[in-house]
Amino acid sequence: HYAAGETIEQPTPYYVAPIPAAPDPLEISANLDRKILVGAGMLFAVFALVGGYFFTIFVVRADANSERWRDKVASQEQLDKSIERGRNLYANFCFDCHGKTGLGSTDPTRKDLPGLPLNKPAFKYDNVKTDPTKLKATQDLITLTIERGRAKPPGSISMPAWSDTEGGSLNDEQIHQLLNFIMFGTDQDWADIVTVRLHSAGAEDGHLPLEPNPPKPEVLTGKALGQRLTLNNPQAACVTCHSFDPNTPSTLPTAPNLGHYGTQGPLNDENKAKKAAGDSDYLLHWIQNPPAVKPGVVMPAFGTAYGGSLSDDQIKAIIEYLLSLQ
Repeated sequence: HYAAGETIEQPTPYYVAPIPAAPDPLEISANLDRKILVGAGMLFAVFALVGGYFFTIFVVRADANSERWRDKVASQEQLDKSIERGRNLYANFCFDCHGKTGLGSTDPTRKDLPGLPLNKPAFKYDNVKTDPTKLKATQDLITLTIERGRAKPPGSISMPAWSDTEGGSLNDEQIHQLLNFIMFGTDQDWADIVTVRLHSAGAEDGHLPLEPNPPKPEVLTGKALGQRLTLNNPQAACVTCHSFDPNTPSTLPTAPNLGHYGTQGPLNDENKAKKAAGDSDYLLHWIQNPPAVKPGVVMPAFGTAYGGSLSDDQIKAIIEYLLSLQ
């Protein structure tokens, strides 16, 4: 309480702020630098957006409407369709020998398959595209093998010729589709092989069998076996040097033409002498070990007893074939 007449001090009704200190010049400079950088960034973003817009309008759209762009898109679509058709052809014609995965005899679960591996890195386009020579060689190897087949020694399963010009059932376009599938097919394309067979009409529950069933080896005897051995045998095919066509010269000039052997043989003095001496097996002895009959002759020994790979029965089959050539 205050007494009468005393002076009453009233509190100040407002806040008196302290006088601010002078601003720091370094802080002002740093803030200004940040503002400049932010402004420059925003300006760059604006120019980038405007530039991107005009690039899209004048370059991308123009290119998309160009013939070059359309050709590229069309080419990829054609390749995709070709791969799909090649996959379907494989599922119907190649499945039994080369298997579900295209690994053929290298498939660890199907060692019985006679086909060579097709789904392998060496055949993939991406692995050979940088080497034009290797790319061309790979394409030719696959194409020619499909067209002409691959003969194997008797007792093995030979790949037939698939080209319709070689007696097969596929035309050039279909063979090209198979080539594209082998070289460009993805893992998913190969995985779809079984699905294709599942949806193809067949004798197994209405669809094609889902497990490969390779053909059994052809059993040949007599002159049929002999003829096959002249074309392909474990050591060297006779046709490598000799011709069995009277109208075609032998590949090796010193190798006699055997086209009329049944009526003209034997063809060298040594064998003529043996035949005249009553050796009914002169031709067997000759094929078994030619250098023993005629020293210095180029023809190697084919008999297993002399380091060759043909049994006596196989040689006798060749002789039966030779004697049938009139």
